[in-house]
Amino acid sequence: MNKVHAYILGAAGFPGGDLLRLLSGHPAVAAVRAVSQPHGDMPFYKVHPHLRGIVEGKFDAVPDWRWLTDSPQPVVFAALEEEELARQLPTLEKQWAELGLSERLVLVDLSPDFRLDHPGRYAATHGRPHPAPDLLERFVYGLPEWRRDKLKGAKRIANPGCFATAVQLALLPVAATPGLGMIAATAVTGSSGAGALPGEVTHHPTRAHDFRAYKPLEHPQEAEIDVMLVAHKASRHRLTFVPHSAPLVRGIFATVQFEWPENGGGVSTASLTEVYRRYYATSPMVRVVEGTPRLASVVGSNFADISVATRGRTVAVMVALDNLVKGLAGQAVQALNVALGLPEDTALRQAACFPC
Repeated sequence: MNKVHAYILGAAGFPGGDLLRLLSGHPAVAAVRAVSQPHGDMPFYKVHPHLRGIVEGKFDAVPDWRWLTDSPQPVVFAALEEEELARQLPTLEKQWAELGLSERLVLVDLSPDFRLDHPGRYAATHGRPHPAPDLLERFVYGLPEWRRDKLKGAKRIANPGCFATAVQLALLPVAATPGLGMIAATAVTGSSGAGALPGEVTHHPTRAHDFRAYKPLEHPQEAEIDVMLVAHKASRHRLTFVPHSAPLVRGIFATVQFEWPENGGGVSTASLTEVYRRYYATSPMVRVVEGTPRLASVVGSNFADISVATRGRTVAVMVALDNLVKGLAGQAVQALNVALGLPEDTALRQAACFPC
């Protein structure tokens, strides 16, 4: 395996911190550099104090792409604000091509910019045209449990959203079942999903003892889930999604409910659990558990814990994962592993910190 040299763009945010943490222990990664214009020449630990003495280095104010030219396997992780990479990418692609990097470089984008595969779908979801519509088709959607085969050898990867990851994992084993009808998804997330910069939704006095829904029935990640269902030829489904903001720092707990079709045969908790176990038997980052998943069992790790419950034809699927790891940075590393032909869980088999 060729050794990886990786650049992280937008590395001062929470995803950048987790990427630095995970890549520092990755056996295929020879070196990592990180970019943050406001923090240029500042040691990593000044922004990410948990990395003190673990990940040495300083932020670059701007990337030096020549550093990647001698790498046997150049990689770029983009953890930028929404549409920032999309606006820059046409220029970046030209720069990489001039340096002979374009065809070798693997780009993993953690933003929403390239998750939807059609300009019209992007415009309908985000209410504005895509900044670089001609580049959309170059990206592979980076949910390994769904797109594993397409990720092998991929050079441009769009990391899924954290909510979309949880809900899709809940639905993948049954997505091709016809006639599920109304699929009602709800998910609770912590404040870290809103980013490192303080704001109303992250400010401690307004967040610590509050619980609220936000963007009900209009969250953009609903479109990602719908794309997956359509790809599975799910018939007559109607997806609704309501996310909630909770007094947590990390974690997503999602519950997805639907009615098992009358002509779909009998369903029980035991039989459906077995369906999920078989489906995820080759997915090392998904654990099918009994009872309810627990955030405390996954926070800080790249694992997603899933369980099911039934009563008659009513089905509830529950998923717990860390929004910054399996929902973001860890999943980006997992997708990179698949793209490079490495074991999918390389550098990711780390237990949660319990109690957290």
